[in-house]
This record gives sequence, C-alpha cells and structure tokens, in this order.
Amino acid sequence: MFDAHIHSSMSFDSSVPREDVVAEAVKRGFYGLCFTDHYDVVDSYGKFVSGYDWEGTRMAQQRALACAGGRIIVNNGIELGNAPYGFAAAESVLNAEVDFVLGSIHNASEKLDYKDYYFVDYTDTDICYKYLDDYFIQLEKLVEWGNFDSLAHVPYPLRYMMQRDGMDVDMARYQSSIDSMLRTLIRRGQAIEINAGKKPYIMPEYAYLLDRYRALGGRLITVGTDAHSIPQFGMGLKEAYMLALEKGFESVAVFKRRKCELVSIRKLLALE
Repeated sequence: MFDAHIHSSMSFDSSVPREDVVAEAVKRGFYGLCFTDHYDVVDSYGKFVSGYDWEGTRMAQQRALACAGGRIIVNNGIELGNAPYGFAAAESVLNAEVDFVLGSIHNASEKLDYKDYYFVDYTDTDICYKYLDDYFIQLEKLVEWGNFDSLAHVPYPLRYMMQRDGMDVDMARYQSSIDSMLRTLIRRGQAIEINAGKKPYIMPEYAYLLDRYRALGGRLITVGTDAHSIPQFGMGLKEAYMLALEKGFESVAVFKRRKCELVSIRKLLALE
C-alpha cells in the first residue's frame, strides 16, 4: 500500500525517526509512503511560526532513503497547516524539494483566538457550530489560495466534536460550501484526501465527501493514515482504499516533485 500522510520526529507532535517508519513499511511490504511533517503558520497554542526546519528535514530524509535502500518509495512532503493566517509565511516554506503538499486547517481564526480544535471542549451544539462555521470559512480561504496538492481531512473538527465528545451536528448546513470547494479543486486538478485518522475505521463523512467529489467530476484522491507513531502506521489504510473502490475510484494519486502519478488501488492492495 501507499501511505501519503505520515508524521515523524520532524513534526512537533511525533517522536518517531523517519528510518523507523521506513523499516516498518519495508517489513510490511508497502509500495511506499510520503512523509508530511507539520508546518502550521499558527501552532497549537495560537502562536505564529516563522519557518520550517528544512535542514533537519533533509538529514532525516537522507537517513530514511538510506534505510529504504531503493526497496520502496519514500517521498518528502509537508502538511501545510493554517495558511490563511499568513499566506506569505506559508509560501515561504515551499521549495523545489517538496514532493507533495497537504493543505489543512487545524486552528480556528483570530476571532476565536486561534484555538486548536483539539483543545476545545464541545459541550453543546452551539459551540460546535460556532467553530464549524469558522472552520469552513477558513477552509474556503485555503482552497481559494490553492498552493497545495491535496485538501487534507475535510471533516477534521468532527474528530473531536463527534468521535471524542459525542456531539451530534448536522453537516447539511455546509453542503453548499463543500460543493463550491470541490468544484474549485476539480477545476484546478487538485485531490482530496481520505484520512484514516489513526483509527481502524473511516469516518462516515468521507463516504459523502467522495460521493460529492465524484458526482461533480473529481477523480484525484490521496490516502493517508495521519500516523504519528509506529503503532498507528497503516491503521485504517486498507479500509480507506476499500471505501475508495466502493465509491468508484480505481486509482490513487502519488506525487513526486508535485507531479501526479496515478497508481492502481487494486495493485496497492495486492502488495499489502
């Protein structure tokens, strides 16, 4: 299989060396992977982050490639988070070395004190909708900007609202916003991500998202676990690929130097 969303010790919230992830991928017979370590313009505590450690990343990637020894693909991407809070800063970390850029939103806007969705206590639906309304406004700004290859984890706040805190929210109020963003992505030839979310199952919102994306003409998807540790690596990946097949997607997009190659999902599943 191919995992296009993995974090290593180059991310603030992971301690696993890249070479350990590669060794695990080789052991499991993976086709390949892409590291997508974090650069968030605003961090988890609402503070502006001025740059990305490319020198450290280069050294980590060299060790990862040496471990792979040509047996699997090991690409070097980035998860570019919260770009609407500083587009110039976001642009500044992108260079010719990047294979793949995931675009994401992890924090609410300045109006809500740049609060990380993870740290919000979702005790009632009013709080949920306050943050969701803000989230989709920021996501629309991210899509309008557009300097990424795949839009990451669109239902992201629901991990904490619904899965963790047990709240029930109606996503129908955001259908128009979602459709508008999907049309923009399709027009530009950009992908959407199925994010396994480090779980052995896929959030049900992805079925709806894939249905809408395909109905509107979208064909490019990326699939990743969002793993931050070895035990999380590969978790839910097969389920994500099976959902993609169920929804009519026969291939997954793999990016090298931000150029897309389509790889058969059935081929990847056979390589498991």
